[in-house]
Amino acid sequence: MKYQQTINAVYSRLDRLGDLPIFSATVNRIQQISSSQESDAMALAMAVMKDANLSIKLLKLANTPGYNRGQGPIKVVSRAVVLLGFDRIKSLTVTLKLIETLGQNRPEADIGSLQMRAFLSGALARELAQRCGVRDVEQTYLCGLLHNLGETALAYTQPDLYKKMLQLRQGSGESWEALQLRVLGGNFSDIGQDLATSWGFPKAMVLTMDALTAEQLRGDDRLGYHLVSLSSQLLELLHAKGTHGGPGYAQLLKDISSETGIDRDAIEQSISHAYKLVCDLALEYEVPPRPLVPPLDSTDPDVAELNRRTAYYIHSRLEAHDTPPSPEQPAPAEIQRTVDSGQSLQLDYLQALSELLSASAPPQEVLQKVIEAIIKSTGCDRAALCLLDRDGQQLAVRIIGGESQAPLRDYLKFNRGQGEGDFFFRLLGQGSSLFVSDIDQDDWRRRLPSAFVAAVLPQGFVLSPLQVGSRTIGFLYADRLRGHGAVSEDDFRGFNRFFLQARLAFSHAGAKGKRAS
Repeated sequence: MKYQQTINAVYSRLDRLGDLPIFSATVNRIQQISSSQESDAMALAMAVMKDANLSIKLLKLANTPGYNRGQGPIKVVSRAVVLLGFDRIKSLTVTLKLIETLGQNRPEADIGSLQMRAFLSGALARELAQRCGVRDVEQTYLCGLLHNLGETALAYTQPDLYKKMLQLRQGSGESWEALQLRVLGGNFSDIGQDLATSWGFPKAMVLTMDALTAEQLRGDDRLGYHLVSLSSQLLELLHAKGTHGGPGYAQLLKDISSETGIDRDAIEQSISHAYKLVCDLALEYEVPPRPLVPPLDSTDPDVAELNRRTAYYIHSRLEAHDTPPSPEQPAPAEIQRTVDSGQSLQLDYLQALSELLSASAPPQEVLQKVIEAIIKSTGCDRAALCLLDRDGQQLAVRIIGGESQAPLRDYLKFNRGQGEGDFFFRLLGQGSSLFVSDIDQDDWRRRLPSAFVAAVLPQGFVLSPLQVGSRTIGFLYADRLRGHGAVSEDDFRGFNRFFLQARLAFSHAGAKGKRAS
């Protein structure tokens, strides 16, 4: 049960500190709109404009020479969306929301270095993807950006534990993976996958975070995983100061070449270009790029030479930057936020659920408590667990709670291929959450099934597919009724915590079944 304690502690600390910057309603909304074939540029622009900082940054980027090639000043977000394209907007949203808080890191956790490494991993994966002809280059970039999400989340939420792990890594001789299992009860990739799943990121992106789950990927998604994994390993080696413990530099370049058909010179050019892109992006947004500088003490002469060139470029860009570095501002005193009754109840319910899971309570009891927790401790009016039958052809409500249950129970009863039910079966197939804060915004009323809107009467809702291993078994749903206001980010955050407990209940039941068989 150690991993369960670890992930619950991560969620609990995220509640107090504020979620990682990429996991905001803005990002979730933009991910959904930009992925929909029915969306247009104006719908995406409207979503972007709800975040003033993001709007400013996208307009600034759209007017840089790299994107605006003689098309005149871009003054409106809708034109910027057309210029940059849906896929690029999707990846830039995540990138810019990360940059937004780089200067607000907690001093005791080296989040800046981890996030800079994430930018590098994404940039290098994208460079390689472009060279070898991957169709969805931006998805490969996002997979690289979020590949080590679990490590960043742990460092952000539990900095003392993370620093202790780094010290053990230096002195124990234990492998990094074994150390994670011993201390956390799981790997960083498990934390990253739990977070990414609960925040609604696409299934393919979640699968790339771990070598075992990546076995399910095929085609370009499989190649994208190799690009991301090898890019991450390569950057770990370049920055690890002798603690890497994996394949050497020459072997990694050979592996990349084998997967992509790119020769060594082109790979090293991609590495250099990735460093330059990230360095320039950091300077553009006044984020110190010093965490990008790799160590110069490698015993591998090829690594030492590459790192020397990289360090020279970054230092020269710093010197050429026309404004001197501003003096560091003293960190503001931590603002003590009063925990309201809903948040207190969430913590009580999380404790109760942890005790049920530790005692191997029947899944039905755990799931009933999950539904109760969502209703009692978030702003949602209703919650329901919907499951597929054994053949995966029928979908029906199994547990429900809250107000006005009958319309929801009666509506969510489908056979595959039956009318509006296809909308929900498609969501299950995609494996990603759908968060609609308010159906009267962003043209959701038109895009959602008309009978769903008329019969169920939601004002806003959250729907997250449940998986056991590689099999989708149903989804968890919660909403606010028409006229009761939109589903807020706090509601969404609370829902996600209890969604994780539902997943754990099914996972434990599956593991127990395997042990018994």
